[in-house]
This record gives sequence, C-alpha cells and structure tokens, in this order.
Amino acid sequence: MKKILGIVNVTPDSFWSGSRVQDRQTLVERVRQMISQGADAIDVGGCSTRPNAVQATEEQEMERLEWGLDAIRAEFPDILLSVDTYRPRIAERCIREWNVGIINDVYGGNADMYKVVADTGAQYVLMWAEDIRKDPVGEMIAFFKGKLKEMESAGIDVQNKVILDPGYGFGKTLEQNYTILAHQGELRQFGLPILSGLSRKSMAWKLLGITPAEALPATIAMNTVALLNGADWLRVHDVREAVHTIKIVQALN
Repeated sequence: MKKILGIVNVTPDSFWSGSRVQDRQTLVERVRQMISQGADAIDVGGCSTRPNAVQATEEQEMERLEWGLDAIRAEFPDILLSVDTYRPRIAERCIREWNVGIINDVYGGNADMYKVVADTGAQYVLMWAEDIRKDPVGEMIAFFKGKLKEMESAGIDVQNKVILDPGYGFGKTLEQNYTILAHQGELRQFGLPILSGLSRKSMAWKLLGITPAEALPATIAMNTVALLNGADWLRVHDVREAVHTIKIVQALN
C-alpha cells in the first residue's frame, strides 16, 4: 500500500513559501486539510535544509517544534507524526514527549542518532545526502549497504523500522538527480520501503525554467516515475494530487 507524508514547516525560510506555517491556527488548518485529503502521516520541520540556508540553532529548532507539535497533537492525537531533524537530542524529545513515530534524518544519521532510534523503537528515514563522485547508482547502493550494517550493529530492527530515501536534491547535480530517479528501483534489493521526496524540488524547476510555485505539474510527473520505480512513500506538499497520482499508477497493475 502506497503512503503519503504531508509536509508542514514551522520555519520562516523553507525553500517554498507555501510550505511555511507561522501560527497555530494556520498549522492546524493545514494539517486538517492534509488529513482530509488522504495524508497517512505529517512531516514537521523546524530547521530548513534548503541550499544556502542559515542553519537554525538547536534551541531555535526545538522552540519551533515545541509549539508546532503541541498544536498538532492537541487537535490530532492519533495522527502518525514524523519530525524532519538530524539532531539526536531533538529526535529523542519529540519521540518521547509528542509520540512522534518517524524521524526523517536528511544527513543519514550517526551513532548518537542510531542509539535514539534503537532505544525508542521509532521508524527512521535514512537519506543519502553525500556528494557524488562519478557513479550515482553504485555510490547510492554502497551508502545504504554501509549505513544499514551500522544500524544493525546499533541494535535497530532494520527490516521493520528503516525507510530508504535517495535524497533528491542533496549533494546531486541536476543530471545526477534524474539518473537516480531512473534507477531508483535498484533500492528494492534491500527489501525496505522507499520514500521519494520530489515535491517542488529544484530538479524540476531548474530543468523547466519555472518557480517552485509553478512546479506542481512537474511534481506529479516525477512522483509518477518514482511510483513506477518502487516508491512506497511520497513526501509532498500537495496531498490531493499525490493521492490521485497513486490511484492512477495503481490502476495500471
């Protein structure tokens, strides 16, 4: 069954202005809309990782997540929540205080993060964000093989807790992003769920000479390819369109 992870950012500087939420009422309404349209989980970000962004301090990120998660949990106590963070202390607090079920780590984790995941039993999105030298597909496979061994050694139930993310837009040229998308199916060899985060990414709007605000049709096209190449999760800003994309692709089978 394909699933949708809806994006909300409690940040002032995420790359697409349409994803930014700065007050409680707007956040609650955004999440309510996503749930009504078919989101299976909500991914909350408190620190922008867009290119050239000024990184929020750990204190700033936590302050943003506090009010955001408080607001969501007060209205939607049972929705599956993901937090987009690479900081182990923040991950642990979000899991324990707000019952966050997924940690979405754009930097592939480290020993401290893996301990948090092992101790709490949370699901973990393992993203590949390393710079590519010359072989996008081979380096992607090697990265995941190495990291999964580390995670197993740390006591993580890899087969039931880890989701793989090719990391579109992170450390990759325009051409490399599309090479990875074309060969994303290679990740099926690991037998783990695959998450594709393509929504309004620069690989669409740079290729087409448009803006992120104009990139919804391109996102639908990229998500279609991703689904055909093994994606189990779509991480998106636009839930209704993702639901329609999944239904059309599933009708082909």
